[in-house]
Amino acid sequence: MICDFCSGPDPAWRYPAVSFYDSFGGRSVEDWLACEACHQMIAASDRNGLARRSLCAPGVQMAVGLLGRAFALDYCRDLHTRFWQARRGDAFRMSA
Repeated sequence: MICDFCSGPDPAWRYPAVSFYDSFGGRSVEDWLACEACHQMIAASDRNGLARRSLCAPGVQMAVGLLGRAFALDYCRDLHTRFWQARRGDAFRMSA
C-alpha cells in the first residue's frame, strides 16, 4: 500500500470516501490512504502544502515533465478538492 497523496510507503491513516472522477475522467474508488506527513497536512487543512508534497508522486512527476509544474500543481489542488468533497467521516489509524 502507498499514500494516495504522495505515493510514500506505509500509509498509516484511512480516510472514508465515496468514489469520484478526477478532471481527466480517472476514477478514484472509495477510501484514501495517507502517510503520517500527509495526514498532518490534511488535519491542519494545509491544502497548499499537501498539493506541493503531492508533486513528488511518480505519476505527478510525469505530468510535471510533460505539462509543467504549474499545471501539475493545479491538478493536485483540484484532485484534493474532489477528495475533500468525497470524504465521509474522520480519518482512522490503520492497524500495522
